[in-house]
Amino acid sequence: MVDLQSKKKKDKIIKGTKKLIHRVLDPSMSIARTCEIRVKARKAEAHYDEVINKIKASGRTRLKFAAYVIFDSTYGMDGVFKLMMKDPEHWNPVIVVIPDVARGSDHAARTYKKTKEYFVNRYGQEHVIDGWDADRNEYYDHIDEFDIVYYANPYDNMVHKYHKICYAYKKNVLPIYVSYGYDVGRFTTLSRLRGKELNLVWKLFADTTYTYKDYLKYQTIKGKNVVLAGYSKMDDLCSCDDGDSMQSNRKKILISAHHTVSMETLPLSNFLKYNDLILELPVMFPDVDFVFRPHPLLFTTLVNEGIWTQEEVAYYTKVIEDRGIEYSTGGDYLGLFRKCDAIVNDCGSFTVEWLYTGKPGCFVYNDKLKREHLTTLMNKAIERYTVARSRQDIIEFVKSVAENNHVESRGMSRWVKDNIALNYPRVSEYILNEINILNKVGQ
Repeated sequence: MVDLQSKKKKDKIIKGTKKLIHRVLDPSMSIARTCEIRVKARKAEAHYDEVINKIKASGRTRLKFAAYVIFDSTYGMDGVFKLMMKDPEHWNPVIVVIPDVARGSDHAARTYKKTKEYFVNRYGQEHVIDGWDADRNEYYDHIDEFDIVYYANPYDNMVHKYHKICYAYKKNVLPIYVSYGYDVGRFTTLSRLRGKELNLVWKLFADTTYTYKDYLKYQTIKGKNVVLAGYSKMDDLCSCDDGDSMQSNRKKILISAHHTVSMETLPLSNFLKYNDLILELPVMFPDVDFVFRPHPLLFTTLVNEGIWTQEEVAYYTKVIEDRGIEYSTGGDYLGLFRKCDAIVNDCGSFTVEWLYTGKPGCFVYNDKLKREHLTTLMNKAIERYTVARSRQDIIEFVKSVAENNHVESRGMSRWVKDNIALNYPRVSEYILNEINILNKVGQ
């Protein structure tokens, strides 16, 4: 029975992948869809002008802002939110926690609870409200309570109707999108740029020069609602406090594994190939400390696709900790970036984000991965890494870090500064000014 269920899940994934590729690449399919989105976008643009005029005419000096968030780790507005909290005269910010409805009720309840706890601890109970009652399975519609809503999730198929961008754009609210991670997959990026969600928001903020060019070239409305701002998520890197300022003579290496274990359009993950090696590294290198931080969807994907059971996941994470490997989860990882000396990873956004540190990195290349699977940004980022294509390559990289064979500049390269770290470390201030319709500098 388990094998049959696993086969059904894999068949569904393959079918969905083929459908995605067909929708992105088939010209005959895209013409009608493109026309529909452009018409809606023009209406949305006019509607947003009306919304802004009404807010300005109200005489109010304080804007009501909400961030609709599913996962604490896929949230790109922390810096902006903190600036709003410091200015209560002009901003009333809240987090609306919403569930992921696409991966089963157990996953939804577990992640919802975790996300809510994270934000209550981070911002205080007064800044967090529920978008869902898990016990009653009741979804809450708060959209009319706000002036501006940030959507941390650009995929409407993951959320309830009340939490969709395509629900908000007809309301008296200004929806925005700030990326929680860099665009690294070509097919997924094209699908997102040609889909309804990011063509219907009031404003979306491009994080790199490469991303901005992609919007201008591939987005259905050709960048009309796009602002080149930079990546606000990294603003705190230069000042974050990881709570461990003591320097250690031991090297610390971050290992991060992606969730795309069976994704044909973006075959990044090597976890099924190298999960045993992760457990062996502390034995091979007893003088090195290791931190394992999987993508938040890795183990959920393994269970939902019938590859591992929940018991196998629990056993693996226990062995991880028994081997002395730090098991990292949760939304805040910039402190981890500060205290680690190197990274071994096959992830998307982490590959670009790590470049801010100037520290050595090893990108583990999947045998099925090709350049055409990736965006220009991701291909350019990988060029800055040591590339591993085998178990021995990974071991050699770890050995080189342990033996201090890397030049540790601990600073950004000129390429990163010019193309990636735009407006760093004041991206949050830039975005806040762009959305502050009542007091925008330069108006």
